[in-house]
Amino acid sequence: MICWPISILHCDMGTPNFEKKTPQPLYCNHDWYLLALNEYYQQTRRQEIIAKWTEEEFESNVVKNLSERFGDKLNDQTLSVLGVGSGDGYQETLQLKKLKTKFSRISATVIEPNTKQICKYQITVRQNSSDITGIKHKWHNQTFQEFMTSIEAEQKYHFITIVHAMYYMGEVEEAVKTFYELLEPGGKILIMLVTDSGMALLAKTFPQLAVEEQTPTATTESNEAKTNCLITSTDVKSVLSKYQMAYTQSSYTLSADLTTCFTQDEMTPATKLVLDFITMTVKFQESVSDKTFNEVMDFIKRNTRVQKSDQGGDKYYFDTACDILVISK
Repeated sequence: MICWPISILHCDMGTPNFEKKTPQPLYCNHDWYLLALNEYYQQTRRQEIIAKWTEEEFESNVVKNLSERFGDKLNDQTLSVLGVGSGDGYQETLQLKKLKTKFSRISATVIEPNTKQICKYQITVRQNSSDITGIKHKWHNQTFQEFMTSIEAEQKYHFITIVHAMYYMGEVEEAVKTFYELLEPGGKILIMLVTDSGMALLAKTFPQLAVEEQTPTATTESNEAKTNCLITSTDVKSVLSKYQMAYTQSSYTLSADLTTCFTQDEMTPATKLVLDFITMTVKFQESVSDKTFNEVMDFIKRNTRVQKSDQGGDKYYFDTACDILVISK
């Protein structure tokens, strides 16, 4: 699940000034969050990009290595997989199907605090039951912090997947070390998260859009759910280098078409939802002051990629680059 929490970095002299108003952070409104998330996914063709990467690179970067390391050792035993912030299970299901080609028995522990998302994952599993025979799912509708107090946190995993969930893990160094400790020697950790671009750059430039801070035990189901400071791939790679953890890196870019923001008097409803997701603010245009709106839109326009349309005129794309880190133990 992609979650782009807004940073709570302290403002410096170069930070734009905001009039006093309290927009609702997107992560505090579940239903609107899912609407904006799904529209952003559709707009950026994120599912297609992930499916292509899984088909072309997950096989060689993860499946092949796990098979070489554990194939003979496990025999009829179970490959243990841990999914953190699994969302609706779209990506994990693709990964598990690939792993199933090499391992006949897989135990997939799923951690997802969003009830609607984990229900969608369970529906996907039921609908694909014939394709994932031999995969046993263990469902945890809770945060990772809550999971770590359970007995299952004492076991080790052969593969851990964390797709755009590092933002909610608290202090980045401790989070990476915790995941590494949960990993079997020879195992792999897959982490997907944003780089210092696009939405991350927007969040760091306008930290006032959301000023609440995530508590370690808060669930994203609660209106009290708050976000920690924004974590990017730069932060994670710094930890990996510090502790000499081996990893490989690939990347992809999500491009949101914001043309109607700049070429029409009125944005389309779809574009408004995408803008809500990019700014992590519920009904961004309506809920912030004109001054705030204009400052943010000016920033976005200056950071868009302009492309000529086949129908004439310019198209404005707001790009957010993401890294895929595969860590080995």
